[in-house]
Amino acid sequence: MVTQTSEYQAFRYLQHWRKEDDLQKLKALFSKDGPLFSYLLIKTEELYSLLPRRKDGQEALLHPMNVVLALKGANITDQITLSVGLLHDYVEEVVDVYRDEQGLDEEGPDIEKLDQYEADVFLKLEEDLLRHADPAAVTKIIAALKLLTRHKRDFYYRSISNIFQQSDEQAKEIAIQVKLADRMHNILSIECFSEEKRNYQCFKNLFILNNVKKYLLEDHSRISYTREIPSTQLLFKRCAKATYDAYQRLCYLSMKKGIGDTKSMLQLAFKKFALEKAGMWEVTKVEPQETHLMRLFQGVVRKYDARLHHEWEIFEAMKTAEYDYCRKFFADFNFSEEQIKALVDYKDAYALKEVVSYLLYLPDYVVHRFLSSELTQDARICN
Repeated sequence: MVTQTSEYQAFRYLQHWRKEDDLQKLKALFSKDGPLFSYLLIKTEELYSLLPRRKDGQEALLHPMNVVLALKGANITDQITLSVGLLHDYVEEVVDVYRDEQGLDEEGPDIEKLDQYEADVFLKLEEDLLRHADPAAVTKIIAALKLLTRHKRDFYYRSISNIFQQSDEQAKEIAIQVKLADRMHNILSIECFSEEKRNYQCFKNLFILNNVKKYLLEDHSRISYTREIPSTQLLFKRCAKATYDAYQRLCYLSMKKGIGDTKSMLQLAFKKFALEKAGMWEVTKVEPQETHLMRLFQGVVRKYDARLHHEWEIFEAMKTAEYDYCRKFFADFNFSEEQIKALVDYKDAYALKEVVSYLLYLPDYVVHRFLSSELTQDARICN
């Protein structure tokens, strides 16, 4: 049979993770995951029935269920981690419902009300869990959930940084595993985001993947070079592949804007930048005097890092400079503003998907200082 061939087994090992959109099938798959998980599934379903559908039009409950599916697919079976996967957005969603009902803002004096309400939700959740699980398990679940819950006063990068700066190693690893599963599922619906947000959503994954890679390299016992690889490494690989797929999709969508004649020029400019200028090994800043097309690839990571840190002036200035350069360089094509934007989107997606591949396949490759806004020409991407 074909399923018994070594070639097919190699395919099964390498194939990319796929989400499941049949809610009843997911429920059936999780029907024997223990009393705690079964109770939390009912609790989660009650909350998610109040939430709007996802950007792709599907039921909101599919997201936490797919996160659990991804965890189980990485050979994670313990009820603590699976419960955290199911509840990873629970507190944040409850706070969001309260915020909308009360008409509160996520800044100014209202932020203190939201902080207090979040603390109350955690307290009630902990009390509820103690009625269904032993205190040690509850402590671990709450610790991981607090790492995964974005406080309303925090930017995204700070929320993620908190995970990797955590001293509780068990809570950290659970949070990392769940976050990888979470981003894996979210990125598979990349077309549902606005054009303005698509590359940024992928970059959020790249930010997480880079930090997970550093986490894995800190202790090589977390890494295996055989097919029997640890769960966190397996989730890292699958999330990286999902992110690569999303960037690939963005390249295709950009080309559909009628800029196909530039494809080869952009790709070769990137290769020149990567090979001649060591562009894949340094975080570079833009050289205004550079006229070659490879200039477009200078500072691409820095641009999205500024977006991640809400450094809007830097981000908008870099975008404006790129658009202006493209208008001048491709003047013969008489591209519309929409096409100029597509050019920039394409080159960003093309370059950053290559960074993902480096993270996947170069053993010691990481982007250093990626948790701060201090990416400069001296910051190294090393192997």
